[in-house]
Amino acid sequence: MYNYTPIGIYSANALADEDREERESMKDSSLKEKQQNKTGINLLIVVEPDGKLQFDDTFNTIWEVRHIPSFADYESFIDICKRFNFKNVAIVHHGNAFSVHNYKDELLISMGAPVLKALRNVYEKIKPKDLISIDAEYVDKFFKKSEEFHQGGLPTKYLKAYLSLCLLFDNILDNSCFFSVACNEADDVMFSDELAKMTTKKVKIFTNSNFSTINLDITDIYAGKSIKFGCLLNNYLTALGSWNNPDGWYCLDTSNNKLTVTNKDLWLYSNKSKVYDLFDRKKVLTNDQKDKRIYAQRYFSKKYKAWYIKNFGQTAYNSWKLSTEKTYPDFK
Repeated sequence: MYNYTPIGIYSANALADEDREERESMKDSSLKEKQQNKTGINLLIVVEPDGKLQFDDTFNTIWEVRHIPSFADYESFIDICKRFNFKNVAIVHHGNAFSVHNYKDELLISMGAPVLKALRNVYEKIKPKDLISIDAEYVDKFFKKSEEFHQGGLPTKYLKAYLSLCLLFDNILDNSCFFSVACNEADDVMFSDELAKMTTKKVKIFTNSNFSTINLDITDIYAGKSIKFGCLLNNYLTALGSWNNPDGWYCLDTSNNKLTVTNKDLWLYSNKSKVYDLFDRKKVLTNDQKDKRIYAQRYFSKKYKAWYIKNFGQTAYNSWKLSTEKTYPDFK
């Protein structure tokens, strides 16, 4: 349903290279000092190989976007967490899949509530003081402890993926949000509960009871000219025609352990001081909702801007943009 067109794997190690010099120059200080000195960002992680393309095309001042093909690459999460704390986190993936969905078995990570619970039960017995300092030796210790409770031990790739999630929650700030943009995860309320048990911070955890849009391919045709573009940001996150469960998005607030059935769809912004909104909707969007969605996709697309200017000129684009801002002043 997502119509993927692979553009190649973006190596998590390569993405980490941009952090290498600064990371190596960090002075040895207390964990508290490191936490205080880190920059607070909104982190968006995408696992699919063509996922980075849509965010590269989007005018975005909110999200720090990272492509990590598998959560088993916990070293990349250490790299990120050494530099940043997280005001909000969004993970874009298929339901319960924490890797590229068609990876071979040795790289595929699928963690539903039962797997998360099994991992947590072992992890809590050997929880490290400082997650950022975990290494291969600790992973080996994690595995050996899992052998005491599970015949043959838990697969190492799952241990690493669980540590990656722990790192995210360990470095998330109070009063933040954690968005799991994936399909049907809210159908199992224990999934959110297991995520909540990974943190002592005050976090709102959002999961969808329907199919989330994680990749878009919109085709616009105007005066015989066509353009393809699309992004999950500035969009209803439930795929068009997939609003089958009126529960919509669930929100678990860890500050009071209260689970809220919103009956609404989620919309993530790319240029606002606020990160998200929840909107009423039904399976078929109203005409006003359809219009706002397509105009938002056009307005925030770099490709659409370049295509419009190439075919119709800068003056025409400026006029279109001003007209769009009059209709939708919240885009500005």
